[in-house]
Amino acid sequence: MAELGDRSVSIGRIFSRAFGVMGNNPGVVFGVALILGAGPQLLYTLLLGTNAARLQQGPLSVAVIGAALLVFLVSIVSRSLVTGCITRATVAYSEGRRASLGECLSVALSRFLPVIVVSLLFGLAVILGMVLLVVPGVMLAVMWAVVVPITVEERTGIFGAFGRAQDLTRGARWKIFGLFLLLILIGMGIGLVVGLVSVMMIGISYTSPTVSLTTSAILFNLIVTTIGSALWASLQTALFVELREWKDGPMETKLGEIFE
Repeated sequence: MAELGDRSVSIGRIFSRAFGVMGNNPGVVFGVALILGAGPQLLYTLLLGTNAARLQQGPLSVAVIGAALLVFLVSIVSRSLVTGCITRATVAYSEGRRASLGECLSVALSRFLPVIVVSLLFGLAVILGMVLLVVPGVMLAVMWAVVVPITVEERTGIFGAFGRAQDLTRGARWKIFGLFLLLILIGMGIGLVVGLVSVMMIGISYTSPTVSLTTSAILFNLIVTTIGSALWASLQTALFVELREWKDGPMETKLGEIFE
């Protein structure tokens, strides 16, 4: 096992690995991000946009609310599959190979129920921490930052995944916090650019969301959401691989020790 002093967690290496897996296996990464990530999100957006006028006039009907909840649940399932697929693709990339779509889907489907439970528990804990006091929510988000990839890749059980995440992030949480801040800034910059382009070229407006229901707007939304979903999942799983190699040693080192 590698000692902690042998190397340190590198934000640059995390970005390099994330972009590396996207470039090495674009069909899997962007394919699942488009079909399983951007697709359900677009349905949710279109549903809200279609009923925006009724939302302003009065309460939505039970059928509309039920449809929105259904799409939301589908979105949770789809995101679990996206994370599972890209986790497998990232781990395979760190092992020096390219995972097939079948391999990625197989892993994602076999683990997606635990991932959904872990994602819900993680989200509720962070939201509760944010509501009570912002700092505890941020601390929990940082401490459990890689709990979902752990659930996918390591069979630790639901609660074991939280303990494993706490162990992996220990000693690197300030860097993880810095990574989160950097991603927030990047997201704000991208959001500003997307917003300006939407208003000037497509006609999307926050005061008139129904305008966005055009072919150009739908394609634009799909592209942006697909890239964002692929980037976020790749960075999250790249962080997991970085932390695991930092604590446990590189995979190729452990394989070499087995065959010595």
